[in-house]
Amino acid sequence: MTDKNSNLQTGNPQSAEDKTGNPQRGKHKTESSQRRDHKTESSQGTERKPEDSQRLNHQEEKGKERRKSSAGKAYQKIDHPIPPLYDKDSRILILGSFPSVKSREAAFFYGHPQNRFWRLLAQLLSETFPETVEERADMLHRNHIAVWDTIASCEIVGSSDSSIRQVVPNDLSVILDHADIRQIYCNGAKSHEYFHRYIEPETGIKAVRLPSTSPANAACNMDRLLSDWRQILIPLKAAPAGIGQVLLKWYDYNARILPWRSDPSPYHVWVSEIMLQQTRVEAVRHYYDRWMERLPDVEALSRIPDDDLMKLWEGLGYYNRVRNMKAAAVTLVEEYGGELPADYEQLLSLKGIGEYTAGAIASIAFQQPKAAIDGNVLRVFSRILAESGKISSAAVKKSLEREVLRVMPPDRPGDFNQALMDLGATICLPNGQPLCDSCPWENICQAHKQGEEIHFPVKEKKKARKIIHKGVFVIECEDRFYLHKRPGTGLLADLWEFPNLDGSYTMERARQEITSWNLTDYELESIGEGKHIFSHVEWHMTGYYLKIASLPEQVRRLFEQELHWIAVSRREMEKDYAIPSAFDMFRKRMR
Repeated sequence: MTDKNSNLQTGNPQSAEDKTGNPQRGKHKTESSQRRDHKTESSQGTERKPEDSQRLNHQEEKGKERRKSSAGKAYQKIDHPIPPLYDKDSRILILGSFPSVKSREAAFFYGHPQNRFWRLLAQLLSETFPETVEERADMLHRNHIAVWDTIASCEIVGSSDSSIRQVVPNDLSVILDHADIRQIYCNGAKSHEYFHRYIEPETGIKAVRLPSTSPANAACNMDRLLSDWRQILIPLKAAPAGIGQVLLKWYDYNARILPWRSDPSPYHVWVSEIMLQQTRVEAVRHYYDRWMERLPDVEALSRIPDDDLMKLWEGLGYYNRVRNMKAAAVTLVEEYGGELPADYEQLLSLKGIGEYTAGAIASIAFQQPKAAIDGNVLRVFSRILAESGKISSAAVKKSLEREVLRVMPPDRPGDFNQALMDLGATICLPNGQPLCDSCPWENICQAHKQGEEIHFPVKEKKKARKIIHKGVFVIECEDRFYLHKRPGTGLLADLWEFPNLDGSYTMERARQEITSWNLTDYELESIGEGKHIFSHVEWHMTGYYLKIASLPEQVRRLFEQELHWIAVSRREMEKDYAIPSAFDMFRKRMR
């Protein structure tokens, strides 16, 4: 990892070593650097075009005027005393012209107390104003901003840019060879002038001119600076300041009315967020209301028998979620008096509560500024920033989380997180064309500006799921139906299912299987095919309805003692046994 603090050393950056231990000049000293070293304003003997001579004559006249205005003030020849600040993750480079007296005294950039550079960046990036050199360096590094100046040495009177002469430009290869710079910006006209004159011809790189933050540019007020400098956020992949309030205004008029939002207690938020994972909001409403009638608090959840809990959850899928909820409820009763803690780290320590759920509880129930990053939020922010990294990357997720926190209004963190959820669920849709015309962030969305909304987020190519074929038997005997309990670990652990066997089944194979059970008197009907998709596997099922008038004792012993099937009534099945939705299509065919 790059040592970011190494950039705070003083000295001549052109003779220092870079962060890899190699000389910063190196190969460049014999090529472009030597040419630039000789391209000063006083260079002689260079062949010039007529228009160049006219321009230089004009500059000499201006130089005379500057020297007249500087009468009585001595020129100083000064080498740039501040090393460049950058690291390998820097995305943009901001160049001034030459450090002021105050900056030279502080041995850091933009040291004049009236220079608006630090205040401007803090507002653009939704950061606290950095007071110290260390805080300023840290803000630049965290936001992937490199800074330096165009001039390596010159003659100057005080801090007057207009008096600068005898210019030797900085060698930007020091930064460009070791950082992923996507755009160079010049802070003010003078910086851009020197860049255009000395650096652009050597590198072929163009820089964007921005209005100067210097107090000398008082005609350009802070609002104008913010407006013009906002463009730096695009290559930074940074969300513009102020967009959080824009989203909240939209949310105040467009928020979905959901039962758990009317009383956002920690328990209500917890239950709703666990239910909403991998499940549509409309499907959750009924389950949430039924849950709260049966389990109104943490203590009730901690005491419910497992079979009853599974039945209560039946149809929501991902049954480990509810098992973890009960385990967490037991911990809460034993260690926290039956209440969810307000501390984020303590929430994370509870079984089944990850960063997303902890962030939702902390922000919605306790009004703490924590992000709740789910698929909706990742999709929204990857589009507004046109994030080209794969959304599955931990680094990309962390970067997007930082942007969420950057623009989160501190007085309404819970509403902001819920607004993002609603925006992703109703406007910034995952499949098909998003409803950009209705989006409050339409004008700042980079993917929308590029017409590339549906290409974000960037996803890994999905691996093909494993396909398992099954024959499923709905067995009825004397108005009772046979069920089998799945193993206590693995897929659909401890849930009940219709008897089933792996393999591709036809009517002929089904009859062969039934014959192996020593059954001869029965009715068999095909009840169709079904498919159920899990995260990494697909079940392709063929169903059969087997009706037995009377079960021989030896077959009963086979079913109940060897195969561990049990016979239950239709009413018992509906009331007491949790059967996963994978078998719904066959359950509906029961007579």
